[in-house]
Amino acid sequence: MGIAVPEIETPAHPFFRRAATLVVAGAIPLSLVGAAATATADPLLPQISVQIPFAPAPGPGLITPAADPADPGAFPPEAFPPAPPVSAGRNDLSVNRPMPDPNLLAPIEPQRLHLPNPAAPAPAVAPIEAPPGTLRVGSVVIGRPDFMTPEQGKMFNDAIAGPEAGIAQTLDSAGFDPSRSDRIAADLIGSTAIGASAGSMVAAPVASIGAVIGAICGAIAGLPMFPTGTVAVMAFGAAIGYGFVASPAIAVGAALGAGVGVLQGLLTPPTVPAA
Repeated sequence: MGIAVPEIETPAHPFFRRAATLVVAGAIPLSLVGAAATATADPLLPQISVQIPFAPAPGPGLITPAADPADPGAFPPEAFPPAPPVSAGRNDLSVNRPMPDPNLLAPIEPQRLHLPNPAAPAPAVAPIEAPPGTLRVGSVVIGRPDFMTPEQGKMFNDAIAGPEAGIAQTLDSAGFDPSRSDRIAADLIGSTAIGASAGSMVAAPVASIGAVIGAICGAIAGLPMFPTGTVAVMAFGAAIGYGFVASPAIAVGAALGAGVGVLQGLLTPPTVPAA
């Protein structure tokens, strides 16, 4: 029987939702080319699901394990229900695998951890298929915008899922349980995206000035190509100006987010025994 985990809403959750929406929206133009704009049926932002650390509440069939000073990593066999498979076809590269349950986590066994051996890596891990009608950036999942076609959404999801699968394979090679590898990889990708978007928002007031300066410079440079060329060069100059000012803040935010994601994946309590 699965473990019922109550949904937790934290004071910081609305901020994470807004940040997650912005980072996916900002990533779409970089991942897709030629997306046609269509009428939007619902002007509201899509619903966002962000995984956050939690401590599973004790319930029937779940006994809190007692600490053993002699062996901190040992868990009594009756402490957890039987461990289900991480997901079907985890190492089958012929098809994307279903999204694993992030709440099914085996404990970390320090004695099994080691540096990955490039000469003998763990089996390749299949990319995760995003739920239908969504965009997935690691642990961040939002509804696919109306202006994106299903094919474009799949392109975006596959572009993110590939590096995530590579991170999970590296963690497998370091001795982590596959369920823990999947969780750390998803948290790393999702938190990095949230951190980058937060850095962009913090830098936005100053970066907008850089965008204006870049647009003016672009307009002057594009005068010989008036009118179409002028507009194009103005847009390019504005993007360069914004990125030049905002990129340091985005990089710092992404680095901090990556660290938070790794810690979140490492410190989330186990819910199943070791394999």
